[in-house]
Amino acid sequence: MSSANSRGLSFGCQVVSYGNVEETIQRAVRAGTAGFDTITVPDHLFHPTGSEEYLVDPPWEAFSVLGAIAQRTDEVTLMPGVADSVRRHPTELAHVTATLDRMTDGRAGLGIGAGEAFNFAPISDIDWDDPYTRFRECVAVIDGLWNSTADEPFSFAGDYFDLDDAHMGLKPAQDPRPPLWIGGYGESMRGLTGAVADGWFPWIYSPDEYAADLRKVLDVAADRGRDPEAIDRAVMVPTTVYDDGDEARAAGIERNRVNLALRPPLLADMGYEDIAESTPIMWQMAFDEEQERQLSAAAERIPDEAVDDICVAGDPERAIERIEAFRDAGVDNLVLIPVGDYEETMRHYENEIIPYFSER
Repeated sequence: MSSANSRGLSFGCQVVSYGNVEETIQRAVRAGTAGFDTITVPDHLFHPTGSEEYLVDPPWEAFSVLGAIAQRTDEVTLMPGVADSVRRHPTELAHVTATLDRMTDGRAGLGIGAGEAFNFAPISDIDWDDPYTRFRECVAVIDGLWNSTADEPFSFAGDYFDLDDAHMGLKPAQDPRPPLWIGGYGESMRGLTGAVADGWFPWIYSPDEYAADLRKVLDVAADRGRDPEAIDRAVMVPTTVYDDGDEARAAGIERNRVNLALRPPLLADMGYEDIAESTPIMWQMAFDEEQERQLSAAAERIPDEAVDDICVAGDPERAIERIEAFRDAGVDNLVLIPVGDYEETMRHYENEIIPYFSER
């Protein structure tokens, strides 16, 4: 991969307004009018209601919200960012995505990951001993159902899922299927992305570490005889853009210190191994009292410049510089997570940032 990305750059917006469904829909519509190409929403079930700092407000159901957004938008791609393979059976994920794709005349995608403990910690009947195997099987079942026909039904015998002559009659509008992005960081997840997925869609990265980890995705794709250039290279990155760049950067650092603490492998790769050793990783977080103590203590030790490096924050000029850094790292689908003043950030993307990249 060259140091500069010659592929086009598209913009997505991860819309998060927990506890308020209508505001979430309104923000999604606003992002569409601002010129974003993709709207994603998180897919959570249980939030740790005892927490005072993180995931405080209750989550809504992702696909219901996406359906409502579909009725009030015309062009943007819609997808969860990301669904998991634990709470939802793959037959349900295949079906709901096909339905959304039909509703939108082919504007649906499926972002999917292996899951996060806090989303199902209260559910004692879920087997999550081997999340990677479960996830790999889930992706295979979804793909198989989308390609099934009455004459050639789909059967699958795995450790977690078993289907016998299954045929999902409702097919997606897109042929052969909606794009499927894998959200995951580990070497196995990146390898699976290169082997079978249409795109890689992780959460929180610095440009240098993204470029290094992307290499695994592309190498596996090439080894499997796939075209690495056909794989969409996405990432979710927090953004705050104000007229006052210093204020925007300060807001980004304040709001995203805990997010970086939840990514200990990234912290280690950035040179903060001692902090990484003391904080739980996101997918294992149930947000119990001890985990929250460890998380807060680790977050307080992270330098401001490290948090700033995972954000697109500042005035419009600096935001453009930061976006160019992600583009040069190989990103061609930058999904921003607005934090702080939503409307001011949207205004700068609409009037200055997206037009700047569109012209190029």
